[in-house]
Amino acid sequence: MRLMVCPRLGVTRFHESPVTHFVSLIDPDERETPLQAPKSTTHTLRLIFNDLDDIEKTLPMFARYSSPDENDVARLVAFGHAMESLPDWGLLVHCEAGISRSTASAITIITAAGYHPAIAFGMVRRACPAMLPNRRMLRMADDLLKTKGALCHMAEVHRRKAFLRAGYEDPTLTRQREAKETAAGGPARRGGRPGFFRRLFARFLGSPKISQAAPRQPVLLGARPAPPSSQPAKTH
Repeated sequence: MRLMVCPRLGVTRFHESPVTHFVSLIDPDERETPLQAPKSTTHTLRLIFNDLDDIEKTLPMFARYSSPDENDVARLVAFGHAMESLPDWGLLVHCEAGISRSTASAITIITAAGYHPAIAFGMVRRACPAMLPNRRMLRMADDLLKTKGALCHMAEVHRRKAFLRAGYEDPTLTRQREAKETAAGGPARRGGRPGFFRRLFARFLGSPKISQAAPRQPVLLGARPAPPSSQPAKTH
């Protein structure tokens, strides 16, 4: 089993890779420009929505954007369930930046394919060290997969640590605070900094331009472990 995660402009670099399952997460304004799947692809899932989490969905500034819904996540879960009985597969998932929607989708699919949630999360983090998985998607995935909030909790902890290391306030929390200050009639204190994500992830992406980053090597997944109650979970 092989896992690959990339930004939209990096998909063409995997054209010759051993991909059997391709998941394409498209912004609504990109729906007319579908990407060509890698040539060995046998199964494709294409979903169209913006990268909004639960906090952003409540903010007026994002009212015109389309957020992921339960039907979208249910299709990811079904995609993963269909992979569970396969002896081998290669999964490529992309979104615009290859950081949020794609990583949340990969975690959901791999968990649905039979891997323990913590193993799925760790494998996706290896494939994309700069990941910030969409928490709204993982919250709904937890409900559908009956994982008792484990996926969303791991995403929250990972995100909090990432911004703590970077020394910045989480931009989502910044926007929420600014919206509350504006609603209260006071001037919002702008907490955002230009080029934040570029600087935060520069050491992972290797370039300010995501499209110029070298393709990440596939992460190899071992056989699905038995449930933790019967034997220790394998990590590779």
